[in-house]
Amino acid sequence: MNKSLKKNALFNVIKTIMGLIFPLITFPYASRILLPEGIGKVNFANSIISYFAIISSLGIATYGTREVSKVRDNEYLLAKITKELLLINIISTIIAYLFFIVSFLLIPKFSDYKVLLVICSTTLLLNTLGINWLYNGLEEYEYIAIRSMVFQFISLIFLFIFVKTKNDYVKYAAIGIFSSAGSNICNIIHSKKFINYRKSIKYDIAIHIKPILILFASSLAVSVFTILDTSMLGFLSTDIQIGYYSAASKITRMIRDIFPAIFTVLFARLSLYSSKGEKNKIIDLTNETMNFILCFSIPIVCGINILSKPLILLLCGYDYMPAIKTLNSLSPLIIISSCSGYLGGQLLISQGKEFYYLITVTISAIMDIILNLILINRFGAFGAGLATFITELLIFIIYLFMVRNIMKKINIIAPLFQYLISSIFMSVTVYFISRIFNSTIPKLLISTISGIIVYFVLLLLFKNNFIIKLLQIIHIIKK
Repeated sequence: MNKSLKKNALFNVIKTIMGLIFPLITFPYASRILLPEGIGKVNFANSIISYFAIISSLGIATYGTREVSKVRDNEYLLAKITKELLLINIISTIIAYLFFIVSFLLIPKFSDYKVLLVICSTTLLLNTLGINWLYNGLEEYEYIAIRSMVFQFISLIFLFIFVKTKNDYVKYAAIGIFSSAGSNICNIIHSKKFINYRKSIKYDIAIHIKPILILFASSLAVSVFTILDTSMLGFLSTDIQIGYYSAASKITRMIRDIFPAIFTVLFARLSLYSSKGEKNKIIDLTNETMNFILCFSIPIVCGINILSKPLILLLCGYDYMPAIKTLNSLSPLIIISSCSGYLGGQLLISQGKEFYYLITVTISAIMDIILNLILINRFGAFGAGLATFITELLIFIIYLFMVRNIMKKINIIAPLFQYLISSIFMSVTVYFISRIFNSTIPKLLISTISGIIVYFVLLLLFKNNFIIKLLQIIHIIKK
């Protein structure tokens, strides 16, 4: 099974770009209709369900992708691993639902969100049926991209039909689930193309338990600084503060998620290289990936900080103006967590170093809890953003140390200097051009286009290797 890495990356980027365009259309509409309080309710419910989703998924998403990529050319072993992991996933989902029911009955706070929580909990079952790890391991990104776009388009129609007033937040939550997880029903049906479920196998569940549990513990720790901020805001603050934080994090996440689209493709390939001991290929892939991240993330962060006010006004509305400070505190995560996501979530785990990954995220999770307790009470949504930034920075530093042997062999210092200098000149350009316009859309549009031109022209003048290679690839694709 020979898959083109560039083609896979292209389809996964298309899927991610559609995932970026979709919220760019839906969130401005929903945020203005539902207001900060309604958005806050939905995001609080989703953050709570996310904990049970971690129990449901265990560490199967990452482990499954890695193991499937190793045996994808062996029909029997592929079917065996898929059935074994699906069985484990079904059992873990049942356990997650039992925990959810007990929590639902015992925690008074949840009674205010009971309808939302029940609706959002359907993601537990849908994610299990989705077996996305199978498709990632097989590198079936064309199918994934097309399937996702179809369901997003249907969800967009539903949004404009059914979400009309601030009381329609339950409908908004249901549409969001349909968009993100509804297509998973198709996955289990389509998987029959690769897996013969009727053929009996000798199950060997035990061999999967240890690595899955290590990755589960890692996922649990990671969740602390990805969703705990929202749930802690719900307990320590108000739905309105959650709304402000959700607006800022939504903008940051929409952009940041472009990079994991590349990582998902790379993970299966990194696992393959690691299993064959092809270290030089891993170094080359790491060099290209880090250049990709830094080349695009640094100017994006600069642009967000300069244009944070018009961004909030355009995407969320005037009611969300207090979210500007939170957006500024979260924007550097586009650089930091993208680098960490590759170095830790992809590079370490693909080489079977789950335990080191677990130690890092556990230490960071404890730190994030402490910082949230201190900063949320004092600064609300901004405090949650600041706690997340400090935690992610710590993670990045630890991962750099852990993969220092590989990082020493890649050429990143000279390109980094070029990206920084070009971003500085771009920032000056964007700042002065943005001051010329009063209207939000022209301010954003003309400033952004001008900044992009300045940035990439300077990189060409620097003769940046990554940009030259990128232009060559684009030229080949056009041919």
